[in-house]
Amino acid sequence: MITFNKRSSLLLIAWLLIIAGLTVACGGATTPAAPAGTPAGGAPQGTRPAGAPQGAQAAASPTPRVTTTKVRLIGSLVSASQATLSFASAGRVTEIKAPEGTRVKAGDLVAALDTTLLEIQIAQAQAALDLANANWNRLKPGSTAEDILIAKTNIDRTKSALDQAQTAYDRIGGSTNPLIATTTQALTLQQAIASYQGALAQYNLVMNRPTQTERDTSMAQIAQAQAALEVAKRNLNNARIVAPFDSTVIWIVPKVGESTAANTPVITFADLSKMQVQVNADETTLPTLKVGQKASITLDALGEKTLTGSVKRIGMLATTASGIVSVPVWIEIDPSNAGLYPGLSAVVEIVTGS
Repeated sequence: MITFNKRSSLLLIAWLLIIAGLTVACGGATTPAAPAGTPAGGAPQGTRPAGAPQGAQAAASPTPRVTTTKVRLIGSLVSASQATLSFASAGRVTEIKAPEGTRVKAGDLVAALDTTLLEIQIAQAQAALDLANANWNRLKPGSTAEDILIAKTNIDRTKSALDQAQTAYDRIGGSTNPLIATTTQALTLQQAIASYQGALAQYNLVMNRPTQTERDTSMAQIAQAQAALEVAKRNLNNARIVAPFDSTVIWIVPKVGESTAANTPVITFADLSKMQVQVNADETTLPTLKVGQKASITLDALGEKTLTGSVKRIGMLATTASGIVSVPVWIEIDPSNAGLYPGLSAVVEIVTGS
């Protein structure tokens, strides 16, 4: 058994105090073990250690959740490319080349009126144009050698007659004869002068042909005939309806043999491969809509089948009906093999985010 005297006890206490002092001076104090769930930094989860920066807690915050809602609207189907045409002139329908449901290409003849009279008018206008061009072609080179010879011969003839008349006039005293004005010689001389002047004018005309007046007149005749031909051709085109683009004929009013008035809608074309739903969004719904938002479309005509699409365009002109202000919105339907036709009713649900 070990025993300690008083001196040994005092030495032991001194050594313990020295060791404790050295430990504190060297920073060797030990840290108690962290409790379970405490991060490496030493602070419990969900708390900020003393002296830590204010943003230290942000990393541990949960990610905000994005909520979505659906807007439900009712509208009707329209084609992205649709046109209703009419005859520009009145007449009797003689041809329906493409009945309802027929696929047509741009430029295909679909219907026509009786064009018998119009074709005659085109032939007449063409003949008038040909005549005007022929007159100009004859006039353009100028006078022929035969025309010049005739004009020169006429000058020589009238000049000879003038010389003879002048000689006879001078033989009876000429202007010194007080009675000269009543003589036959004076009258003959006047007629000879007039004939010679006319022949000279004709010769100058022949030599300077075509004159500017003749050119202007001939060009005006050609332009008038050309305009008449264009009008006749336009009238013929107005008696026909051709497809404005690749489409399907979805509506025809007249039948062969019936008469139709000018500018009355008779045929509607639609591209059934590109269908849309047109709806009206009120002022409270409009701010939640954006181009590109996804949508689901249901139609009574398709039973339980649901189609997909997206917002294609939002109109810029508001209208008011029954006190409600709304703007048109078009939802493009994704391609499908469903039988879709303009005018069918549809219910649209558009997914909006907040």
